[in-house]
Amino acid sequence: MISHKPVLINQVLRILEPKEDKVFIDCTLGAGGHTEKLLEGMKGSGKVYGIEVDDRNLEIAKNQLGSHKNVHYARDNFKNLEALGQEILKKEGRIDGILLDLGLSSMHIDDPARGFSFQSEGPLDMRFDTRQGVTAAEIINTYSLEDLLYIFNTYGEEKHAYKIAKRIIENRRHRNFKTTSELADFIAAGITKGRDDFYFKRHPATRIFQALRIATNREIEVLEAGLRGAVNVISKGGRIVVISYHSIEDRIVKNLFRDKKKEGVLNILTKKPIEPDEEEIKENRRARSAKLRAAEKI
Repeated sequence: MISHKPVLINQVLRILEPKEDKVFIDCTLGAGGHTEKLLEGMKGSGKVYGIEVDDRNLEIAKNQLGSHKNVHYARDNFKNLEALGQEILKKEGRIDGILLDLGLSSMHIDDPARGFSFQSEGPLDMRFDTRQGVTAAEIINTYSLEDLLYIFNTYGEEKHAYKIAKRIIENRRHRNFKTTSELADFIAAGITKGRDDFYFKRHPATRIFQALRIATNREIEVLEAGLRGAVNVISKGGRIVVISYHSIEDRIVKNLFRDKKKEGVLNILTKKPIEPDEEEIKENRRARSAKLRAAEKI
């Protein structure tokens, strides 16, 4: 069994209140950690529909949840949540809760071949769904200066965006970037020159890698579509829980919940985002930047 601790699980369970006969959608199944706890809370009588775009993660979840009944799997992108949710409504008659645990899973980071992390050598891939064509390598090696600037500024909020993008354009005239460590070292060399390495609290390539991952997987577009779908298919009294890991995602969730509250569609359950305590962060580093927001359908 693979152990991947679900983030903010106590808060998720408190808000979603898993009880007998409830129906949930886990839009980001991952290794199945949140789904497993929801199933346990429903004592075998409720159902969880798990959506996962990554085929390897989906297999891990199936192995992890093999002993549990009443879990249904779909290899799909949660941007299609509205269509998937409508099918579930036809079968079940209602949807009591929807969970979105966004961002990068530990399985992605741990596998160098997926190219998500610069901690080890790997190809510049970064695709959640290996069926799609565009990789991080294509973005870095073919996109224009203007496009790279937009990605680095918008998705990475990188203050050195212009300098990094310009150097990338100049370098690729001679050779393309192929690996994660090659790109990370190149970025670091252009920023840290003449400075003590300890000047930086994080690796200089961190924000660029985040931006590339978001652009490769079109994560903002997916999140916006998924949230709209969640609001449309959740039943009256049902609850939507979203766990985000950077300010861009959190801002989108906050603004959509606020707008839907003004429209009289949602009641916001979290005045401020819920964050993990020190004990959880110590036990699970992935939780350190997590923020949970929740809303209820009126």
